[in-house]
This record gives sequence, structure tokens and C-alpha cells, in this order.
Amino acid sequence: MDAVQFDAALGRWLSRQPNLDACQCHIQIKLEYGDVAPAQRARLELPGWVIIDWGARGTGISARRARPAASYQPEAGRLLQAIDSLLLRAHIQIVVAPAADWEAAYGEASLAPDLMPVMDAGHAILLNLTAVRENGDWRIVRAYQPPDEHNIAREFGF
Repeated sequence: MDAVQFDAALGRWLSRQPNLDACQCHIQIKLEYGDVAPAQRARLELPGWVIIDWGARGTGISARRARPAASYQPEAGRLLQAIDSLLLRAHIQIVVAPAADWEAAYGEASLAPDLMPVMDAGHAILLNLTAVRENGDWRIVRAYQPPDEHNIAREFGF
């Protein structure tokens, strides 16, 4: 699938989540080691996003702020087009939670939200997705909603 189809599939998953009008959505993308340098070079083409080093958890791209979920159109596929790589491996996490749960996620020096307070509030719905882009075509390796590990890739057209 191309980037537009990939984003549309993410949008289908998001549209099926409850209470979107009262929620905000955040996307972060963890990249594998070899993909970090191309991401750094693409930094200027990623407005509203930040390259983050999560230490032992790896390096990736994170939205600077959570956005209203009801009007959000996922853009991970389009965003990752800025990274010039024939083979790109991405681990994408989408977090949907009530707007009030996001207040504790931001500090004065935050480049991106701290997801732990959002998760600790106990209302978040997550999608974890592992995908590979080869020569511009995306293939979903796995998609699941923690804590359930069941692969839901086919259910949402991934």
C-alpha cells in the first residue's frame, strides 16, 4: 500500500474508537537504528514533529502535542515519506485518551508529551503497529491494541 492508503487505514482504526469528541490523539514512531540518520536529515520537512532519543528505548519521531482526535487525520505515511530510505522499519504507537488526561503529559521543557501520566490515568486506548516500507510500498507486519496481543491488521485493512 502507498502512504495515502497507509494513513487511511490508520484513520479507519481511529474513527472506530469511542468518545472521539472528548479525546486527544498522539502518534509516535520508533525507528530502528539504521533509519535514524535519514530521519535526522529530514528534520526540516517534519513541522510539528520532533526527533527524540528515548535512550534505551530507541530513537524516533514524536508529535509535539496531542491533537483533537475527532478531527485528526493520521499522517504517519506522509510524514515518513520525508525520510529517504529504500527500506524503512517503523514501530508506530497511536494513543487516544480523554483531553483531561493529557494535562499532566506536558512540562515546561517538554519537546513532546510524556505518555506515562496518560497511561497511568487508565483511560487510554492504544494501537501498536509494526510496518515496513520497501521501495515506497508499506507492509504491516503486526497491529494490536494492548493489553490484547491479538493481531488486528486485517480487521482495519492493514
